[in-house]
Amino acid sequence: MFCRSSTSVVFFCFILASSARATKPNLMMVLVDDWGWYHAGFHGNEEARTLTMDGLVKDEGLLLERVYAYKFCSPTRRSFLTGRFPPHSGQSNGVDATVDYRMTTIAETLGDDYSRHAVGKWHAGHFSSSQLPVSRGFDSFLGYFNGKEHHFSHENTEDGCAGNVTDLWDSTKPAAIDDYRGTFGDYIYADKVVDLVKGSSKSSKPLFVYWAMQCAHDPMEAPDRFVDVYQDAPSPIEYAFLGVVDEALSNFTEALRDSEMWDTSLVVVQSDNGGPAFSDQRAASNYPLRGGKYTLWEGGLRVNALLTGGLLPARKRGQVHSDPLHVCDWFATFARLAGKQLPLSDDTVPPLDSLDQWDALVNDDKDLTDVTDDDDNQSRVFFVSSDAVIVGQYKLIRTDPGTAQWTGPLYPKVNATGPTTVDCSFKSPCLFDVVADPSETTDLATTYPAVVHSMNATLTLDLMPTVFEGIRDPRYADVSQADVCRATNRSGNVLTPGDYYDDATDDDDDASVVSFENINNEAMT
Repeated sequence: MFCRSSTSVVFFCFILASSARATKPNLMMVLVDDWGWYHAGFHGNEEARTLTMDGLVKDEGLLLERVYAYKFCSPTRRSFLTGRFPPHSGQSNGVDATVDYRMTTIAETLGDDYSRHAVGKWHAGHFSSSQLPVSRGFDSFLGYFNGKEHHFSHENTEDGCAGNVTDLWDSTKPAAIDDYRGTFGDYIYADKVVDLVKGSSKSSKPLFVYWAMQCAHDPMEAPDRFVDVYQDAPSPIEYAFLGVVDEALSNFTEALRDSEMWDTSLVVVQSDNGGPAFSDQRAASNYPLRGGKYTLWEGGLRVNALLTGGLLPARKRGQVHSDPLHVCDWFATFARLAGKQLPLSDDTVPPLDSLDQWDALVNDDKDLTDVTDDDDNQSRVFFVSSDAVIVGQYKLIRTDPGTAQWTGPLYPKVNATGPTTVDCSFKSPCLFDVVADPSETTDLATTYPAVVHSMNATLTLDLMPTVFEGIRDPRYADVSQADVCRATNRSGNVLTPGDYYDDATDDDDDASVVSFENINNEAMT
């Protein structure tokens, strides 16, 4: 329908737009960084003053007790964005890690029906402007490109460029860093998300926000007012990160209510991996799970997660969902709720792994673990890593899983216990029942050799040949890290894609910059 400029017709068109919005929910993905399993009141930690999260879990949320992600940062993010298990979307974690150019992102799938925004950590490609959020379906982005940076100065050295490089980008241009320097990163990102919510309340489009927090990633810097509260905690700054996250969620959910958007919103809150107990700051506890970030133990792969918002049926609020799902499943679930068809896969990349979990989450049915039409007993295969697979209650690991100790409630004040290493290998895999034994205390490989044989065959014959690492669009493949550093220098040492400036000189202040509209038009052809 075309709307002409008479008062009555404009009003009628406004009603149509509002009606269209009412049929599609607001969809929010909140990804907390390096959030340890035990660092929440809802997991029994009385020291963690996570009143907002605990209140949501108790009265307005569904606690998800078996959500899997990757063992570290970037692969989890690309898994969510593309709807694929990490071995099918990429397991690299460096500055060149990227969403494959042939894969359709969740933002692109939701399309122009939605107002789509990314806030916070990207860590999914920045060498070329074609890899940035606004080139991958998002209408705006405020955040940083790399895996970590200083919380107050917003500087990092991950690209190896000379000098103090500030990593902060505003949609299509380097951020005006003087407006942000000295402000704690998650204050910036939480304020941005609240502004998006308030602005969206006046829009005819529903809102999709991918909010990737900076907490609780190192470096160990937090606002004094939160550190002061936790002076007696096992790790004051690690716990202070929790205070930042909880307050940010409080402001966010309050904004949704004040804007009368809560009732039509679905909010996912989860971690990108287990807490860094034996890496990075070595301060997170994943009690009672074994291991932590960078490991294949449950403490590295099974993450804190909850589902909330007015879209969640009242009968499910305050409940616990214990069936397994993967971070990639939010892709199909969001698409279904938005009334979108799942994208067809390019035959040169692995197909979607994502399963729509909405019915399983809101009904009393079992999880959608059956991926066959003819065998109700065939459990879904979770391809969590190149050398680890989960089928039903069992997890098979056939490589070094990483540091094998258990962190207790008082870690790191009280040392971790147990052996540092466990011998799991290709020739001698380990098998754990992660339902009956989530702490993975007992290797069942010799008890159930048939299970080991079956899962090992699945991993070797079915899954390993499909392992895939994403690449950049070949049209921009010649952009190098040196190009990134040159462009960064030209932007006043604000991290900048290597092809951002159209010309090749370093000193022309009037040079034109890349056209993101052209990049997006090329992507559609």
